[in-house]
Order: sequence, then structure tokens, then C-alpha cells
Amino acid sequence: MSTPTVLVIEDSSYLADSLVDMLEMHDYTSMHAATGREGVALALEHEPDLILLDIRLPDINGYEVYRRIRETDWGKSARIIVLTASESVENIAKNIDLPTDYVLFKPDWSIQDLMTQIEKRLQY
Repeated sequence: MSTPTVLVIEDSSYLADSLVDMLEMHDYTSMHAATGREGVALALEHEPDLILLDIRLPDINGYEVYRRIRETDWGKSARIIVLTASESVENIAKNIDLPTDYVLFKPDWSIQDLMTQIEKRLQY
């Protein structure tokens, strides 16, 4: 079985670097996109096993990223975890069709919380 790949779509370089380092320490292959458009392009080109998606991005927001990914055949079943600091559960629920346990609110989660969610989502 190959190493799972996780795409981090996050504009905060500090947080993105920390996430990439954490993923690599746990033997995941990781990629990073700092903008929504770059994230969509990487997702569609590489079809990662999981996407960590921020909502507030500098060009297009995470809702639009989510929509563009879900429009594709691969994207219909792509595993996505939303990471957000400023969105409410209600607003997220209006814009994307993910269960609330696929949403982690920054900074309320720990690395262990995130790793637990990643491992849960990557179970085949």
C-alpha cells in the first residue's frame, strides 16, 4: 500500500508549514497550496487521498474550492476536512455538504485531534 497523500490548502505559511511537518513526521506525503486556485489545480492534478481545506483564502474562498473539486468525477468522493478560524457551523453547513465532524475550528484542536481525524478519514 502506498503512502497516503494529504493536500493542505492554507494561506498561513506558519500553519501550513506546521501541518506539512506534522504530516511528514507521521509518514504521510504532503503537498501545500497557499491559494484556492492553486489548491484546486493541485487537487485535480494529483488526486490526493485527503484535503485539509481552509475557508478564508486570498483569492477564492474554501467554499468555491470545495465546489470546484466536487464538480469533477474524482472530486465527488474526495475526502476533505475543513479547517477554519472564523466560520460558524451554520455558515459552513449552508455552503458545503460535510458532516460537522469533518470541520475543525482553529485553534480549538490539537495536533492529536487532527491526526485522529486524518486517520479516521483515510480508513478504506
